[in-house]
Amino acid sequence: MSVKPEYYKALWHNCTKCKIHFMSEFPHATAYLCDECYNSMPHYRTKKVTKKVKPKIEQEEWATIGVLLYILGCSICLAVIAYYLWWK
Repeated sequence: MSVKPEYYKALWHNCTKCKIHFMSEFPHATAYLCDECYNSMPHYRTKKVTKKVKPKIEQEEWATIGVLLYILGCSICLAVIAYYLWWK
């Protein structure tokens, strides 16, 4: 262990409002303002953001005739594509 004390690294910045020098480790947290200027400005709070819930759309089940017509339509489409690819 070392007996040497830990030294504080001085971080000087310029205040954007009153142009004086101030010391801060995290100046971006106060928008590069000194403590007096930061406390003099109004601070606004926002309400908690509520998530919008989308209503669930109930899907109607297809009737058997609808499924058969869909399969028939897809089959005809594939038959036309196959006809043009192989025989023309």
